[in-house]
Amino acid sequence: MQVGDLVTYYFQRPRWRKGQSASVGIIVETGKYTANRDVKVLWNDGTEPETEASQHLSLVDDSLVEVINGRS
Repeated sequence: MQVGDLVTYYFQRPRWRKGQSASVGIIVETGKYTANRDVKVLWNDGTEPETEASQHLSLVDDSLVEVINGRS
């Protein structure tokens, strides 16, 4: 993952496939932070970036976007 990537929590991928709402964020910084976190994400409902562990995140890729656009 790199700066500028759109992400969601990995556990929310099934919600995308069902057309339900899910958190979406953009990676604004990468590095090493406390508690084994390695990225800062600005979430769609936040005003400040939050540190996250990339192993718990999933890229918003074509398979998720197609569900949003009704092409599942």
